[in-house]
Amino acid sequence: MSFGAVTALLVGIAMLIFPAWLAWNLIRRQRRLATWPRAQATIRHVWKTTRQSSATGTSTTEKTMHARYEFRDNPGRYHTGEVEHLAKPKVGDVLEVMYDPTDPKLNDTVSGGSVVGRIINYGAIFILLGGMGIFFIVASLDLVHM
Repeated sequence: MSFGAVTALLVGIAMLIFPAWLAWNLIRRQRRLATWPRAQATIRHVWKTTRQSSATGTSTTEKTMHARYEFRDNPGRYHTGEVEHLAKPKVGDVLEVMYDPTDPKLNDTVSGGSVVGRIINYGAIFILLGGMGIFFIVASLDLVHM
């Protein structure tokens, strides 16, 4: 096998691993949504981070909003968590969180985008990267002739 074929094979495998990892994380989140208890959380602190990037050759600034929230588990103990995917969080806003009943430090917000949006985004990633990954693997095995 030539160096180019080995490279194509490795790239193809890597392109199949990412969609598989996304699917695994989506299934884990769905299981958590189905089994973890939920609680009302109150946002206690909001802050913004700014990050400069010049990876594409042009300088871009990315601003991200972060929020720290506080909630009570079923026994009444207070716990905190952080989130960065909220649009415009304000101190005092209430949101729904889910938490691991055996370790409430493991918690996450319940809302995280629409189901249809996730299906469209994940589906596009699966089709694009999965298709390209399969193509690279097949091409590296010299099964496709151009």
